[in-house]
Amino acid sequence: MVGVTEGLEPRVIWKHFETLASIPRRSREEEGVLEYIKGFAEENGLKWRQDEAGNICVRREGSVKGAPTVVIQGHVDMVCEKEKDSSHDFSEDPIALKIEGDWLKARGTTLGADNGLGVAAALALLEMPEDADLPPLEGLFTVQEEIGLVGAKALDPSIVEGRILLNLDAEDWPNVYCGCAGGGISNIALRCRRERVDLGEFRPAVLAVGGLVGGHSGADIHKYHASAVKVAARVLSGLMEAGLCRLADVSAGDKQHNVIPRTSEARVYVRRSGDGQGDAAKEVLDRIAGELKLEYGVLEKGMEVALSVAEDGAFGKGVALTEEDGRKLVSVLNVLPHGPVKFSHSIPELVETSNNIASVKCKAAEGAAASDDAGDVEFVIMCSTRSSVNGAIEAVRGQFRSLAGLCGATVTGNVPYPGWQPNLESPILKVTVDEVTKIIGRKPEVTAIHAGLECGIIGEKLQGCDMVAFGPTILGAHTPEERVKISTVSPFWDLVQRVVEASSKQK
Repeated sequence: MVGVTEGLEPRVIWKHFETLASIPRRSREEEGVLEYIKGFAEENGLKWRQDEAGNICVRREGSVKGAPTVVIQGHVDMVCEKEKDSSHDFSEDPIALKIEGDWLKARGTTLGADNGLGVAAALALLEMPEDADLPPLEGLFTVQEEIGLVGAKALDPSIVEGRILLNLDAEDWPNVYCGCAGGGISNIALRCRRERVDLGEFRPAVLAVGGLVGGHSGADIHKYHASAVKVAARVLSGLMEAGLCRLADVSAGDKQHNVIPRTSEARVYVRRSGDGQGDAAKEVLDRIAGELKLEYGVLEKGMEVALSVAEDGAFGKGVALTEEDGRKLVSVLNVLPHGPVKFSHSIPELVETSNNIASVKCKAAEGAAASDDAGDVEFVIMCSTRSSVNGAIEAVRGQFRSLAGLCGATVTGNVPYPGWQPNLESPILKVTVDEVTKIIGRKPEVTAIHAGLECGIIGEKLQGCDMVAFGPTILGAHTPEERVKISTVSPFWDLVQRVVEASSKQK
């Protein structure tokens, strides 16, 4: 059967990428792709080592005597987002590929070019002929990058020998990256009391927000796309201020801290008015939705904000948060920062610090009654805070704690992962810039990225490691609009080979 990428060059890259696209590889479900890499290594007579976290390092001996080992690094997992009408099962189904002009996309889902193309390039290098003029190579394939750089944090450094590393997880050809932000995840938990609603006065309805662009919470946060959490909070606040709404539940986002939420849903009770259908609530919603669409304009052309009245009894026994706790929850969502907090004063247009309200979920509080009875529930708000200044991460987290103290919430968080501090004197950076210049005829932009590459963590594990990052152009990462610019893959692959060959001359 002819694959979708048949005829695309370089064939060796697309061959591996199409195979990877056929293997489900959601974070924490990477067993299939790890087995594929092990089988690949054994078929090519290569040695491999795996640590307890699941990370694999495949070694290929070099033909250049005395050359230092070069590590080619990428992560095997992918973000799994899909359109609301997609039936795709990320645990079983292969990614359905399609070509639109100069772009390769998936049908209704994320593509997995982040970081499938980096992994494909590493595999392509490792299977080059034995007599190729190459230094010793190691392909370092990490796991669970998309849910908090878990594999990198747990990396056993003893499985890696090299101290020159090419991270192939950047997404803006021909830019060269020499630094990235660090980050941490916080969970704000607010316990709320529920009570019965007067169903003669209120009727059930669903507030749905959708059609938003979303995106990567690091690489796209500066684009000011709307957050489905903030949109829902603004509408709910307006309805509550008008005395037209009681909140039963609100949810948005998934377990992915690095995705800007595209959809949200709130179960509410709206005050009966007019013919008893909640017309007054719809009028308020239409006004606020119009304001939002005007504010975001072309940034969110597909924004949808709708209030759908449900049948009486649709939500069980008619339970909602108390008015006080409903207002408190919505106020917290309104006050929490989302988007860039500060831009760098030294690197133009680079976000220094940001926060992403990644998800809102409701769960039964300890000792609470069944879900449709009065009693306590707990709303957990997950925030992903990034900064190239470690103290700034803690400053934003301090704001969370201050807010929690005012409303009776609690805050827990992980240990922030470190950023990757730029070293403009890096030998491998200079080699990479020289080789890009030869390919494109001008010097590339050398910069840092606000997203969290694994380089910062790996650099701490592999002391003295000299690192650089680059990749083909990928747009819409972490959304169903993810796409790779086909014409950038060939020069990207050319650069990988050139940098590896040039590094073999370093002693």
